Amino acid sequence: MKLPVIQNAFENVKKFSQEKLVEKYPNGVPETIQKRYLQELTFLENSDHIDDFEIFRCLSEATKKSNTLINMRGTVSGSILCYLLGNHSFNPLSAHYYCTECGYYEKVDTHLFGIDLPSRKCPCCNTKMWADGYNLSLETVWGIDGKKSISFEYNVNSEFLAFAQRTLEKIYPNQEVVRWGMFQFNSTQFDERIIGVDLVGYAVLPSGNTIQDYTDLISYLENGDICITGGILELQEHSIKPVRLLTVEILDELTELQRQTGIYANEIGNKELREITWSNICNTAAPSRDLQMLFQKVKPKTYRDMVALESGVHSTFRWQNGQQGYFDVDKFIEMTTTNDFKIYPCFTREDFYDYMIENGVDCVKAYEAFECIRKGYAVSVKHKDEWKHLEIPEGIKNIAKNYRYVFPRAHCIGYVLGYAKMAYYAKVDGKVFGRIIFGKK
Repeated sequence: MKLPVIQNAFENVKKFSQEKLVEKYPNGVPETIQKRYLQELTFLENSDHIDDFEIFRCLSEATKKSNTLINMRGTVSGSILCYLLGNHSFNPLSAHYYCTECGYYEKVDTHLFGIDLPSRKCPCCNTKMWADGYNLSLETVWGIDGKKSISFEYNVNSEFLAFAQRTLEKIYPNQEVVRWGMFQFNSTQFDERIIGVDLVGYAVLPSGNTIQDYTDLISYLENGDICITGGILELQEHSIKPVRLLTVEILDELTELQRQTGIYANEIGNKELREITWSNICNTAAPSRDLQMLFQKVKPKTYRDMVALESGVHSTFRWQNGQQGYFDVDKFIEMTTTNDFKIYPCFTREDFYDYMIENGVDCVKAYEAFECIRKGYAVSVKHKDEWKHLEIPEGIKNIAKNYRYVFPRAHCIGYVLGYAKMAYYAKVDGKVFGRIIFGKK
């Protein structure tokens, strides 16, 4: 039995993404951007992820109609297809200027993001140009040959869950769509009992099957609703298509802010966010305490810097010694001020790949090392021989020895832009912001 399939999924993805690409670059799509787009389309056509991109497209359309929000999680948000099909606001391409008046395009060789670049007028027509791009390479999303297994997970506001179920029922008209839950365990050290089941999304059953056909996977949510339980691989082994939707508080808050102000959150772009600073972000109370401490000590000047610090909070380091959730600000700053780190400032897994490529490492070898680094092979006894033989700069190896797990840049960009949008709403209407976020009257 095979996983449920969406009819004409690839054709839909191609059609809608092409339309959006032309909309973004109305005076001609630059050759380098067209090349990236066509390469991703080719990878998609030969992959097992066609339905996943079509699901994302349909869910994104549903958020527009329902005035709710959805964001892609993880490295896949660095896909240009994801950018074109969804309604999130960061462009994964290299930093660049584009003139919407005459079509002039200029790629900028920088580690900064487009949002960090100074304002410029077009050298051809003197129109103020659009600066964009967050430097997310094709390889870190798809792998070298496009065969990388991609994880699809979504952050949504809690209200959207009902809309999501109806959307899935429309695109899978011949299948039953059921709730999908995961067991919640007691968090105490000596008590590993299951204390409940959390709703984590929906599951699409094979045609002709009902939830009662999976007695070994049935459980119940806190409200008594029946659900399928199990991990992604377990469900796929039963030919069940999982769609993971994680509710996050900041999207609930952004949804309410956009309704109260009339400003749609995903239409707040680089133009509006350029003037938002780290202190503006801290004043929203959106970032974690660790990130606020980092911001206050480092005082990041650019979005690139803010994303780098955000990744530090989510990565796992050698000195943590298995202490989950423990973050040492001083040790992190000590690491980032070493000579090696000054030459190769590798905060995210994408940083490691970019600096290896810049230093002449073959892309296949760079990607091999990239995979080893993000998985913590540098500090793994089991993988010490594999690590030893990697042909990459010693300085990068020295930095990698600090990491047990390296967080993706793409994921962090989504976080930081979410914080920045909160700060933008606070500037636009402080009273509405205060009432929604802090409960002020």
